[in-house]
Amino acid sequence: MTHDPALDRHVLNIIQSHTIYEQSEIQEILEKRGYKIPQATLSRRLKKLNIAKVSGQYKSLEVFQGALPVIKGIQVSALGLIILHTHPGQANSIAYALDQKYIQPSSGKDSDHPGILGTIAGDDTVLIIIESKSALKRALDHLCADFPYLDRPTVPQI
Repeated sequence: MTHDPALDRHVLNIIQSHTIYEQSEIQEILEKRGYKIPQATLSRRLKKLNIAKVSGQYKSLEVFQGALPVIKGIQVSALGLIILHTHPGQANSIAYALDQKYIQPSSGKDSDHPGILGTIAGDDTVLIIIESKSALKRALDHLCADFPYLDRPTVPQI
């Protein structure tokens, strides 16, 4: 089985945005998106992505991803601000989770810290404030790792 990050993002997106009871439902949605994969291959990919059937429904077993609403899109402004788009009423949950995961006390700097200072949530939009433009790549790396179904945004040139 070859590694296809785009296919992995599609599978995670399907699991998080649909109620799925059978693998054939995933196959149908993937086929509409241009991916035709056999059931055995899909089964191995689900295992690799830590997706399993829980109470009759396929779920991501990753605590961070499984507990959060779906992010519909991500953008980056020329000033280095990151904007997440979600469904109405769900931005606050995402902002809270990001704050809990990434905001560290100001004492000492972790070299792997994503450089996220905080978030501001609207109804369906989360604004992520980073400490500097140089921290933008690090912050995007962390966000794309936590939400692998997102396409990495293009960073505008200043």
